[in-house]
Amino acid sequence: MGLSVQYAETFEITFKALIDFLRENWGDKVVTDFVEETEKVIDLITNFPRMYKASSFDQNVRVAPINKLSSLFYEVTNKHITLLHIIDTRQEPFWL
Repeated sequence: MGLSVQYAETFEITFKALIDFLRENWGDKVVTDFVEETEKVIDLITNFPRMYKASSFDQNVRVAPINKLSSLFYEVTNKHITLLHIIDTRQEPFWL
């Protein structure tokens, strides 16, 4: 059994923004595929939390590629995994 998953508010905001962006620009099929890919990566993270490399800016934050254009950032503790945010290179950062 894997670690429990917590969702940071920044993850929820960036994930929703990315889903909206994908739906608007590429349609529901792309959204469905992306959500399925993301769920598979989250499942892998819960069972093998340290399988992805540490980020260059913080050794406690790991980066899990979802596909060629998207990555999920997360943090591991002894008790749980916190999903921090998700990025996609096709999308303008929402904070700009």
